[in-house]
Amino acid sequence: MSFIRPMRRLAIAAVAATLSMSAMASGSFSSGSGVGFQNTYNVGKSVFYKKVVCDDCPVEGSGFDSNKAMELINKLNDEEMFLQEVGGEERQALIYYLTRRYSAG
Repeated sequence: MSFIRPMRRLAIAAVAATLSMSAMASGSFSSGSGVGFQNTYNVGKSVFYKKVVCDDCPVEGSGFDSNKAMELINKLNDEEMFLQEVGGEERQALIYYLTRRYSAG
């Protein structure tokens, strides 16, 4: 009989710890950089706002929609000289972001 009480306490402590961890992780804040496609999306989003539609950037950011996203994707794929500073993995991440965010492509 004395064995049951410590097991019950351990089970209650485990459930309480699990609930508190899930409550802390339930928000939209993420402390990590993401993995896989989520990380690619985040990199693309960062490139978009820092190198494509910033105040001194080549693309107008206001009124950006799926049609403009498709035009931008086509330019990124067809013209290597367009947005030269965005190359390699950043370029692919940008295309991925535009495709997902604006349902383009």
